[in-house]
Amino acid sequence: MKAPLTQERAKTLTKDLLFFVAGSLIYAVSVKMFTAPNHIASGGVTGLSIVLNYLFHTPIGATAFLINIPIFIWAIVEIGYKLVAKTFVATLLSSAAIDLMGVVIPPYEGNQMLAAIFGGVLEGVGLALVFTRGGTTGGTDMVARLLGRHFRHLSMGKLMLGVDFVIIVFSGFAFQSMESALYALLTIFVSTRLIDAILYGTDMGNGKVLFIISEKMRRLPKIF
Repeated sequence: MKAPLTQERAKTLTKDLLFFVAGSLIYAVSVKMFTAPNHIASGGVTGLSIVLNYLFHTPIGATAFLINIPIFIWAIVEIGYKLVAKTFVATLLSSAAIDLMGVVIPPYEGNQMLAAIFGGVLEGVGLALVFTRGGTTGGTDMVARLLGRHFRHLSMGKLMLGVDFVIIVFSGFAFQSMESALYALLTIFVSTRLIDAILYGTDMGNGKVLFIISEKMRRLPKIF
């Protein structure tokens, strides 16, 4: 039995890694091509890193990874190091991808509305790929997942949107532009809606539950 279990485990880890790599690359394109060049801080640790890059020219990916270290410590205390391992790998991959993508991906410095929308779409797809395999890219993704353990009635997307609001306000002051903050809000809205659609289905938040209470329940024909 040990050989099949080991083989199955290897397949699972390989699939996790493929999803993490794909998600990290898509997410990196969102940051380096659309959001960062157009001064759109797309929320969370990455958004904060974009602001710091603008102010101090620090590398976005490496800065994001360093900021994530205290969050990793919180997560280890909260849920244990084994469950944080996937997030550590995904965060490392996404941070490296962001800095490396700057070499091969040309920045789009055109219409900020298009940058916000396409940045949000790519961000949502990239993060959703990571989430589906039980990981996060750290930052507010991890904070949202940790908070979700205590507020189970709130979706991952809604929790991320709430945590990211502070970063949006800070970015508006840093870039000295209300439009940048508004476009960041649009990016986060698009990405979180897409995350919810991929993880929970397109009817997330719109579903209806119907309860039928009747004394004649036993007389109803059996369907199953």
